[in-house]
Amino acid sequence: MKTLFRLVVALLSAALLAACGGSGESGASLPAPVSIAPTSGDGASSARLGTQPAHLYVANYLASDVTIYAKTGGAPVRMISQGVHEPDSLALDAQGDLYVANFGKFGSVTVYAPGGTSPLRRISSGVRKPTALAFDASGNLYVANAKRAQSTVTVYAPGSGSVLRTISQGLEFPRALAFDDSGNLYVANSGSVTVYAPGSTSTLRTISQGIDDPVALAFDGSDNLYVANSQANTVTEYAPGSTSVLRTVSRGVDAPLALALNRTNSLFVANSAANTVTVYTHHSASLHKVISKRIDFPDALAFDGSDNLYVGNYNNFKVTVYAPHSSSVLRIISQGVYYPRALAFGP
Repeated sequence: MKTLFRLVVALLSAALLAACGGSGESGASLPAPVSIAPTSGDGASSARLGTQPAHLYVANYLASDVTIYAKTGGAPVRMISQGVHEPDSLALDAQGDLYVANFGKFGSVTVYAPGGTSPLRRISSGVRKPTALAFDASGNLYVANAKRAQSTVTVYAPGSGSVLRTISQGLEFPRALAFDDSGNLYVANSGSVTVYAPGSTSTLRTISQGIDDPVALAFDGSDNLYVANSQANTVTEYAPGSTSVLRTVSRGVDAPLALALNRTNSLFVANSAANTVTVYTHHSASLHKVISKRIDFPDALAFDGSDNLYVGNYNNFKVTVYAPHSSSVLRIISQGVYYPRALAFGP
């Protein structure tokens, strides 16, 4: 479920583009984004891999497909459309199988073997409007379901399509998932972040201080939690196990939709209203750098194994790539990109 603020911003952006006649490459005459959920949570985990992944995966919401690119190429090497409907989140398991959260229709999660374009299996039991995916250390799949009056996180054993357990306590329109180093599950709800011990369906603790419409979660190397608050225009940081705000980042933050941390634990924030990605050094609330070139409504961030930054730009149908420590565009991926909603790396 997209926040009201985000929907208004998207509609205004589309209206302004249409009024100006468009840029000729942004597709301004296309319909404005529909109401969807922000991506994140799968996270922070699928945003980067420790090895050198071979391919970039891009979930294209309105095209209802996933396009796959070689890391150095601009044209898709393959496309997945079978079984895909309004993809809102991506994740890869330890075997390299791709999981796609299909927000449209009744909702489902489709699974594809490495290099495959036909579904290996389809998970529909317990899935209703899936907004985020994540894996725990045992390889269990967690799916955030944001269907009205049926907010749940459903859990599936590796390779299974049957619900292993269902979490519903403390949930309200869950939009992001993440795990800390102890295996605790963190869920971003409309007004809180709820925490669950490994294997549990009961709330371990609730974080509400500093929380205002959280849409993205991330952990740094010290297991500090970062929460993007889209209504408050802040990113709040919490020490491990704490519910009190350790630090608040606000300078340069404007309707944040995605978070990512690079190898040095610098924080990158995608600001949808400002059309920027702002950068903050580790444990600092001071603005270090602003990336704005070719950015238009950024709502997905990812790092490859070389620490190059990839930004999914929802309004101009592009993925822009930036070298480490640079604000200049290294490469633009546009062929096959159509309202990108999620990025991931894999085989």
